[in-house]
Amino acid sequence: MKNHYATLNIARDASLAEIKRAYFALVRTYPPDNHPAEFMKIREAYEVLVDDSTRRQYDAVISMPEVVVAYYRAGQEALQAGDHQEAIRLLERVMKFYPHFSVVNSLLGEAYLNNENSGKAIRIFEALVEQEQNNAGFVRQLAHAYAMRGWSKKAINCYRKALTLDEDNLSLWLGLVKCLLEADDQENAMQTVLAGIEVSKRKGWDNLPLYAYVIPADISLGNLAGLKEHLAELNKKALENEENKAYIGRFLAGLAQEVPETGCRQELALVLATTAELLPDDGVICQLKDKLLKQNNLALQVSKLLEDPEISPAIADMLESELEMCSEKECLDCEVTQFFYELDIIAQIESFRRKILLLKNNYPALYDMKRDFFDRILNRKQEQYLHDDYRKRFEKYQSLCPERFAGGNDRNDPTPQPYVRPEPKIGRNDPCFCGSGKKYKKCCGM
Repeated sequence: MKNHYATLNIARDASLAEIKRAYFALVRTYPPDNHPAEFMKIREAYEVLVDDSTRRQYDAVISMPEVVVAYYRAGQEALQAGDHQEAIRLLERVMKFYPHFSVVNSLLGEAYLNNENSGKAIRIFEALVEQEQNNAGFVRQLAHAYAMRGWSKKAINCYRKALTLDEDNLSLWLGLVKCLLEADDQENAMQTVLAGIEVSKRKGWDNLPLYAYVIPADISLGNLAGLKEHLAELNKKALENEENKAYIGRFLAGLAQEVPETGCRQELALVLATTAELLPDDGVICQLKDKLLKQNNLALQVSKLLEDPEISPAIADMLESELEMCSEKECLDCEVTQFFYELDIIAQIESFRRKILLLKNNYPALYDMKRDFFDRILNRKQEQYLHDDYRKRFEKYQSLCPERFAGGNDRNDPTPQPYVRPEPKIGRNDPCFCGSGKKYKKCCGM
């Protein structure tokens, strides 16, 4: 098993600057999301060697008698292999003879924590932090133990304290962001990520893993300006070397496939545009781009249709709702919503036929969105069958989701009435009427 110096590829007499430089280079090669095991080894080596006290102790440990070093390294190996009970046994044996070596004690604390004994782990880490208050690594371990115990507030405070001791430790930024997100504090999580990115720019260390948080947050919050800025920064980083390009391309390609199309078309378009630049031959990305382009064109035509006085707004609203359906296959809620739109048109079938014919002639792409339904409306010979079919569907949906039919929505024998749009109509990108400050599509329109 490699010692910490070998893990970082540095000499035993490496300076602090050389240790940090080696750490940043390896983190770029082994980011935590893709290489968690390697990242943990790199982090452990960095946190031990970057602090003068733990580095001296580590040097002393690996200079001990061979049997002691063997127990120590066997404990490390058992911990990394997931055999936490064996790691505890071996490290406790070392601590019996060398009780004051904090580097061994901290490893024992990790073993306890991974063995679901957070109480013992916390006591060890609290004692280590008390003994060496300027050791950011020990404070991080305590923060992680608090987080595992569910003590979010204590964990957040510890991570913040650790960052005052070593703002170059990427693990501290990632740990704090994760804690804040688990505490449902998105605002402070976003501020922390942006602060970390600013520190990295000032100090010149790699910050790519932080973008794994900031880009999805931009999308979730509908922050188009921030998303454009951060995607441009990623694109610039991707041009620095092939390694960055591959990493960023993979990250964005995966993200593009997870972004919901409903309500996020602009955000998805930005992500896809950047991804396509990095991965021009990626078949999945090309398909997503083509699909999004088609949907955007349909959305533009629906907007035009809403202004067309010759065609009922009920048709435009139905098609707009069709475009905004969720990406979940066979979603019953979306299915019932479309059923109600269709039922309203069937209830006034005679007056709608001329309008649907106009739609077919003037907006063929929109007609194709619901061609089967529109064809049935225009087919007079099938009118009675259509009414019978929708009565059966009514009974089916009413039994499946009765809550959608509460409040007098009895359409078994609907009386034709002119369609009146609820006022005021709120656009998907308009501010939400609830006063939250978010876009309607990101708030009550979800």
